[in-house]
Amino acid sequence: MKTLLFKRSIKQQQGAVLIIGLIMLLLLTVIGMSSIRGTDLQERMAGNARDHNLAFQATEAAVRSAENYLSGASISAYSNGAGYHKDLTGPTSPILWSPQDWGTGEVVGTKEVVKIADNTLKGISEQPKYVIEQLEVTIAPGNYGSAVDQQSVDSMSEREVYRITARGLGGTKDSEALIQTTFIR
Repeated sequence: MKTLLFKRSIKQQQGAVLIIGLIMLLLLTVIGMSSIRGTDLQERMAGNARDHNLAFQATEAAVRSAENYLSGASISAYSNGAGYHKDLTGPTSPILWSPQDWGTGEVVGTKEVVKIADNTLKGISEQPKYVIEQLEVTIAPGNYGSAVDQQSVDSMSEREVYRITARGLGGTKDSEALIQTTFIR
């Protein structure tokens, strides 16, 4: 009698539990795949942020190296090289600095543009570089931000203005940071 009852209940089943189980398994697979994709995307974003941070820090190191050079007692004569130039705003000067303008010290156009920063940094794809330009500008007399009067004109000393353009790369050559600053001496 028990055997007959068991056979009858098997024949009455339609397989609904199997279909529901497969749908649940499919949903769990989709959720798992999307979480793996999200984790992978977050990992790549964190790596890119780190790479950009390395490039920015390398560029800051190049700016500090150039400022240390300018703070020195005497500045060497202008050259067409060593990263130290008269105003580069001429017709052959780069308006937007591109990677080609940052060669390895070779002549680009009519000038040798770059000087490699003094410090050796680790974890970056290339050592940072900089260019120093002495700008031909007239500085207003007096203290910066103060009123101009005859006393400040009389006590005015000639100041030199320099533009520092620095470039740094991160752990890969895909992340690049450029900083341009003005240094008054």
